[in-house]
Amino acid sequence: MARPRKTSRITPKGTRPQNAPAQQQSAGGQGEQSASWFGWLIAALLGIGTAVIVSNYMSWLPGSPASAWIAVGLAIVLAGILLATRWR
Repeated sequence: MARPRKTSRITPKGTRPQNAPAQQQSAGGQGEQSASWFGWLIAALLGIGTAVIVSNYMSWLPGSPASAWIAVGLAIVLAGILLATRWR
């Protein structure tokens, strides 16, 4: 006869207290979905930032190649990445 395994669990697995909610919300907030344009905004920011960086290296921008254009492009890409973390 096999011995039951000892665990640190106090209550049996699969049980829930009487007043516990059926489904917990995510830590981010209400759980609402993002607007339909939000994904397009993220894609646009990533694309525009990449285009600024590439345009800098191709010398299509005034005064390029310059570090300032790279900083602008990276800032736009970073804004897209930060918005992507908020997308639901």
